[in-house]
This record gives sequence, structure tokens and C-alpha cells, in this order.
Amino acid sequence: MNTTAIDHVCLLVSDLTAAKVYYEDVLRVTCRLHPGAEKTLMVENEQVHFFLKEVDAPREFLRLQHLSLAVDDLEPVAAMLDARGIAYERGRFEGFAHRNYDWLEWRDPDGIRLECVVCF
Repeated sequence: MNTTAIDHVCLLVSDLTAAKVYYEDVLRVTCRLHPGAEKTLMVENEQVHFFLKEVDAPREFLRLQHLSLAVDDLEPVAAMLDARGIAYERGRFEGFAHRNYDWLEWRDPDGIRLECVVCF
């Protein structure tokens, strides 16, 4: 198998309505109900798509999830988070053999770790 990319993932959230408001605002995506899956949103813009599914799970479990998005520049992301009063951290990861990156990360209302990266 020769994979070229991860096509999509599904994040588990505690409240689909709250997640929709948050992700549409912060990530500038469109969220709409999945026609064939209960309590599931399809999240997308022209570059990415993924799913959000409402589940009854402990917060400690939800916090284990992580979504990393590639961007061209971290500064606009930092400015957007600053404007919304969202705390974040920055760093550099150099542990992979390919596609290491500078990162900026924060947590959504469920504690899911969201990250934007610029690869080098």
C-alpha cells in the first residue's frame, strides 16, 4: 500500500451544537448533519474535511484526541486565537524522518488538542 495522505478523521465531542459553533468560528469551516449517521456532523472547507460525532464519554477520554492541520503561516493563527482570547502554546518538533514542523496548539471546549503546523 502506498498512502499519500490521511483523507479524514472523526473527532468525538460531548455536545454537537456547541462543537458546531466553535469549529465554524475558529476553523472557518461549514458543519452540516451527516445524512446517514446519527449525531454526526460533516465538517469541511475547500482544503479539509472531517467528522464530529456526539458521544457520552468521560472528558478524560475526549482530551486524548488530537487534530493537526497544516497551514502556510502560524502568525495569522496566533492572531485569530489572540482575538478570541484562546490560550495556546508554540514549539518545534524534529522527531520524524520526514516532515518535521513548527507548531501552535490549543484545546477546544472538550479539551481536544488542536494544532496548526508549518512543515520544514
